[in-house]
Amino acid sequence: MKTIPKLPERHHYIPQFYLRGFSLDNKKLHILDKKSQKPEDMYRYQAIEAIAYEKKLYTYRTKDGQTETLEQAFSEVEGKSKNIIQTLSQRGNISEEERSILSLFISFMYLRTPANKNETLNLQQALMEKMIRMKFHAPKELLMKHYREKGFNGTDTEMENAIDCARDESRSKLVVEFSTEYWLRQMLRLANDIYPLFAICDWEVIHSVKRYAFLTSDAPFMIIPGEEPHPFYGFGLLTPRVKKILPLTSELCLVMHEPRENPVIIHTTADKKFFREINEFIFKHAHRFVFSPEKGKLEKLAKTRKELLIPWENKFRVS
Repeated sequence: MKTIPKLPERHHYIPQFYLRGFSLDNKKLHILDKKSQKPEDMYRYQAIEAIAYEKKLYTYRTKDGQTETLEQAFSEVEGKSKNIIQTLSQRGNISEEERSILSLFISFMYLRTPANKNETLNLQQALMEKMIRMKFHAPKELLMKHYREKGFNGTDTEMENAIDCARDESRSKLVVEFSTEYWLRQMLRLANDIYPLFAICDWEVIHSVKRYAFLTSDAPFMIIPGEEPHPFYGFGLLTPRVKKILPLTSELCLVMHEPRENPVIIHTTADKKFFREINEFIFKHAHRFVFSPEKGKLEKLAKTRKELLIPWENKFRVS
C-alpha cells in the first residue's frame, strides 16, 4: 500500500534561510512585537524555525479535491536565491537568469506574507460590499418590480424598508468571504506579473561598513517614494523615482531604481546614516514583528522613535 507523504503544516512566510542571514549564530533572532500590550512582553529571543510562520498558510484544495501546498515551489526558488545572494554578498557577478530568479524571490517576499493576504482580502471584501450596495441605489420602482418577478410576496412598505436597509451601512452588515485559494491565485498571478519589472530595474547592492547593521521584519519588502506622493493617486511600483528595497542579509541591502532597457548592477558601501534610515523604514513598515541580530538595536529604536511602534495597518481603503 502506497504511503502518501504528510504535507508540512508550518509554513514560513519569511524563509528560514533568509532569517539566518540576520542572526549572530544562525539559530536565533531577537524579536520585537509591535502589538504587545505590555512592555515586558515586547521582546523575545527565539529559534528561527519557531518564528515567521502560520499553520497551513499556503495549503489549498485542487479542483479534484486533493490537498496541496505551495511550500515545495517556494523552497525551490529559495534554494537558488540563497546561492545568488551569497554571490552578491561577495560582490560577484550574476547572470540574467539568476537576476530573474532573485526577482521572483523578491516578488514572493513582497506578496506571500499574512499582511499581504489580509490586505488583498480586505480590499476585495470592501469592493464587493460596495458593489452589492450600489445595486440597491437603482430607482425603487425598478427594484420592487424586479423582486416581485422573483417571487417576493411582502408588502410595498416591507420592500421599501428592505431596500433602505440595504442602502444604509448603519442598518445592515454584509459579510463577503473569499477563500484562501482566491488569495493564492491572486498572489501567484501578481508575482508572475511584477518579477519581470524587478529584473529590468537598475540594482544597487549596498554593503554595510558595519557587521549586523540591518534589521528585517515580517513584511521586509518596502516601496519608498522618491518625492512627496500624489495626494490622490499615491505611489506604486511604477511611480517614477520610487525605490524598491529589500535587506538581503544583516550586511547587505538591495535597492532597485528605475527600470530601463539595459539595467546594471552596481555595488556600493553604506555608511551609518543609510542603514539607520533603512532600519527606521523596516521598523515602520513591519506589520507586527521586527527581527534583529541584537536586542539593543530594537530597544534603541523603540525608545527614541516611539512613533515607529504603531502597527502598519492596511494601506488600501475603499470609499
